[in-house]
Amino acid sequence: MKNLTTLIFATFLILLGCQQKKATPKVKEEKVIEKTLAQKIETAHQKESFLKHEAISFDAAISFGGSEVFNANITITTSSDLAKITYQNGDEIYVNQQDIFVSPSLKDNPGVRFHAYTWTYFFLFPYKLNDNGTKWDYNFKTSETSSTYTTAKLSFEANTGDAPDDWYISYTDVKTNVLNHVAYIVTAGKTKEAAEADPHAIKYDSYQTVDGVPFSSEWGFYEWNLTDGLTNKIGAGKITNIKFVDNFRDTFSIPKDYIKK
Repeated sequence: MKNLTTLIFATFLILLGCQQKKATPKVKEEKVIEKTLAQKIETAHQKESFLKHEAISFDAAISFGGSEVFNANITITTSSDLAKITYQNGDEIYVNQQDIFVSPSLKDNPGVRFHAYTWTYFFLFPYKLNDNGTKWDYNFKTSETSSTYTTAKLSFEANTGDAPDDWYISYTDVKTNVLNHVAYIVTAGKTKEAAEADPHAIKYDSYQTVDGVPFSSEWGFYEWNLTDGLTNKIGAGKITNIKFVDNFRDTFSIPKDYIKK
């Protein structure tokens, strides 16, 4: 009888153990996917908050060699498909994706497409890193010995935008992933080889926060090369009156007498 009781008790413990095992199934561990550097930059620059707004407006004054080359108010959608540029003298440029329309006073100005896209792209750069047609080389390194930044190279697939042969090299703070400066070439009106013989860089300084989103209010333009990085300062930009705006799409209307360029 004692042996039977022992056997029954042992059987009970085995059954109890089996029930406990069934009650605690194994939890499958999810693999954590590491963000790309481009995604980390977007996070540092609050892209999610930025895109919650319809459009943003700012004044940009750009000078090279001591001479002002651009001074205008820019209003552009956060998705960058529509923009209105109003110069201090009243001249206007309207941008509708790849098409631009200018006031009659600018019909013979050869630089309107350059001005229409360049300054807005520099301003929106942290939010354009994963656009269609972008290609990133995260293993790219320069030959600089004193650089303390994380570098990566951005290029583009063929037929992307106005200048698919352009490239950009981003320099970001190792800890914060905020952009410090970006080297680039401009192929507008020249071959890629000619552009690569004269690369430049834009340095983003004096960040200020607007509705929780950081924007650089001081730009510096420099000569740049793979060995020395930033060298001679050749230009400057002052960005002021940065503010998000509503209802820009509803009010966007290209005047009938404006000329397509």
